[in-house]
Amino acid sequence: MDIQSAKSLVYRYFDTLLNQRDISVCDALLAPDYVDHDAPTETSPGPASTKAYVLTLLENHLDLRVKIYDLTAEENRVAARIIWRGTHHLTGHKLHYMGIVLLRLNEQGQIAERWSAYQNL
Repeated sequence: MDIQSAKSLVYRYFDTLLNQRDISVCDALLAPDYVDHDAPTETSPGPASTKAYVLTLLENHLDLRVKIYDLTAEENRVAARIIWRGTHHLTGHKLHYMGIVLLRLNEQGQIAERWSAYQNL
């Protein structure tokens, strides 16, 4: 996969999953053995665990939005700088994070691994 296609895939993943709230994108873009290295410890490999985790996140933050500010790619890795904003619908707690996410794509053009680091703003 060329660099621009890899960056477009990652943008589509975050935008579709979190802004459009369409978790079915996980089945299309995550590898069957996808590993999120920063997921909760009970999360198993594959799209199903990520879908369940993100569904809970979306249900708890009805106004969640992400904005991608930078996408950088080299070989089979894409890095993104992302700002997350939202409000917990029960507590009113404001979520405002900036994060760096590194994704590894497999030979089939799917997201195979994810690492991230976030800070509260």
